[in-house]
Amino acid sequence: MFTTEDLQKVRQDTPSLSSRVHLDNCGSALMPGVVVNTMKSFLDCEASLGGYVAQEQQSRELKQVYSSLASLLGGNTADYALTGGAVDAWSKAFYSVSLAPGDNIVTMYNEYCSNYVACLQRAKRDGVEVRVARADPNRGVDLDHLFELVDEKTKIVSVTHVASSSGQVADLASIGPIAKRYGAFYLLDACQSVGQLPVNFVDIGCDAATATSRKFLRGPRGIGFLYISETARRSLEPAMLTNQSAAWVADHKYELVEDATMFEMWERSCLNQIGFGAALDYLLKRGPEKMMKQTQHMAAELRAAIYGIQGIEPACHADATSAIITFNKNGWKAADVRDAMSKQGIAVQVSSVFHTRLDLGARGIDSAVRVSPHYYNSQQELDKFLNALDNL
Repeated sequence: MFTTEDLQKVRQDTPSLSSRVHLDNCGSALMPGVVVNTMKSFLDCEASLGGYVAQEQQSRELKQVYSSLASLLGGNTADYALTGGAVDAWSKAFYSVSLAPGDNIVTMYNEYCSNYVACLQRAKRDGVEVRVARADPNRGVDLDHLFELVDEKTKIVSVTHVASSSGQVADLASIGPIAKRYGAFYLLDACQSVGQLPVNFVDIGCDAATATSRKFLRGPRGIGFLYISETARRSLEPAMLTNQSAAWVADHKYELVEDATMFEMWERSCLNQIGFGAALDYLLKRGPEKMMKQTQHMAAELRAAIYGIQGIEPACHADATSAIITFNKNGWKAADVRDAMSKQGIAVQVSSVFHTRLDLGARGIDSAVRVSPHYYNSQQELDKFLNALDNL
């Protein structure tokens, strides 16, 4: 756990904390000052020299982002591609898997909206079936049911590590072997877990995984990444190619690049890339394990305290343990709670049925207040939020 000095240091590194209690970290966390300053410096360089020269001058720092991702999440630098965001990364992997009529996609009841509508589109366009593993009241996804759904016609097993509307953590180690047994493409949405929980994609055994910079990793918005294993890269060709993906080697011939950058675009925000690298290095230098343990410690205390307030109805499943906590307060709409908190300088968010319809809709929840603490939140901040919630 953090010492008093540890907490003081990370709070000093985050000047914006002086003006608000930020409990929307699974939406978009506050960037450390070093990230902001690194981006400002790069922007000044772009303004003075132009984008191409700025990119050339910072080429070493830009390439370092891939190494930092591998250090944090496993695999090699060749396994990572940078994208415009987590949805961009997930879609590039998902739409690169060939599907034919009669095939099926297996996913879970808490799949995120952007992922699930893509599944529905491919069902409509390609004539495939979407199979959904149901919830188990005691352990999140019903793994026995998921295993029953996967068969020789399963081409994709799509799993969300941490649900954005309930904070449940999927048992990834149990899912990998069944996907491998049938040769299905194992696609992991790690958008809400990377940065708050220890994650190693090699140990998980997924073929591809995606996440964003702006959440628990504390980087800028507008950049994410795709992890894709070497074995998976050999079996796929990107759904679309660019001059970053392939080399035009003859008039009527191209050759794919061999690493994960086959899924990249040449044109990207180097500004966001340099900021993402600074955020990753900030976490790596300070010890990811220690930082994540602090986040989980704060989350456990906050969850227990929220659910102990009179009139609070939990919206999380009973087994939820991550730093995403959802609830409603009797007599209040979720959006009104958010707005009341905002007037007191406290940032929380709303989870809607539109985000995870198969989960919230089945439980009759239209919307819920969502709070997500991070390692930089102090006990005084949590107390301020809890008192404000109790006094509504």
